[in-house]
Amino acid sequence: MDKQLLATVVSEAKPESGQLHRSSGNFSTDSITPGALYVTFEVVDSPNPDAIHFDVMRDKSVGFDPIEYKNAYSGFQSNNVEPFRSLYIANPENASAPFTVNVYSIS
Repeated sequence: MDKQLLATVVSEAKPESGQLHRSSGNFSTDSITPGALYVTFEVVDSPNPDAIHFDVMRDKSVGFDPIEYKNAYSGFQSNNVEPFRSLYIANPENASAPFTVNVYSIS
C-alpha cells in the first residue's frame, strides 16, 4: 500500500474564539492520488494522541458547513476519497493543548 501525505494542519484544543466548531485553519485534499482507497488521519505533537477525537468539516462560502469525516481520530480511515479544497478540524474532544493532524491517502 502507498501512503501519500495530503496535508498537515494544527488544531487548537477547542474551537477558535468566535467559532462554534472550527479549531484549525483550512487544508486541502486536492492532491489525492487517483485510485486512492482511503483517507486516514494521524494525530501528532500531542501528549495523548490516541484520546483525541474530532470532526472534519468542509468550509462553504454560503450555507452550513457539512461534516465530511465524523468522529475522526488517529488511525481513523474513511473510503470518502473525494478531493476537497477547504476542510478544517472541528469539535475537538479530549485535547488539552494544540495538536497537529497529518492527513494521508492510502492507495
